Amino acid sequence: MRLAVRWACGTIVTALAASVWGCTTIDPGPPFRVPLSVFNENFFYCHVEPEYLFAPQASCGSGQASDNGNCHFNSSAVSGMALLNHPPIDCGGGDAPVDKSTVAQGSPAQANFTAASLEMSRNCTDYPSCQAAILKRPTTTNGHPRQIFDPVADQTATPSLQQVIYKWAATP
Repeated sequence: MRLAVRWACGTIVTALAASVWGCTTIDPGPPFRVPLSVFNENFFYCHVEPEYLFAPQASCGSGQASDNGNCHFNSSAVSGMALLNHPPIDCGGGDAPVDKSTVAQGSPAQANFTAASLEMSRNCTDYPSCQAAILKRPTTTNGHPRQIFDPVADQTATPSLQQVIYKWAATP
């Protein structure tokens, strides 16, 4: 018991002395951040946006006539992945934007890349294993207002929508 009292008194005295000398502040270092997976921006601008998000069969941005404008270009209609409408990015038939200013920080295309990246996952090489909401949500009306495509039926009919996402997940 005496030892416990001595230890407690010693701790209090040490803490008090440290506070008098100004030793009570501790630098915690930079803020802790969970690293995000970084996806290939050029592939997004040249393939994902035009071939998946803005493709006529998906109509993710504007939606279809029956959607009454309640799709991804309407930020008040979606809880995630709000997109901004902009002219197509010119990739000159290649895999990188010709004019980098069209995808610069603060541009609509760059905002779309950020929004889509938050819904993407590296673990997306085929439909059963894919964990990317950008692919999973539009395949059902459970959590998405409209089924964009059927992942099973579209394997042979129009696999391009899915393949774009699988390639983006694998592109360094």
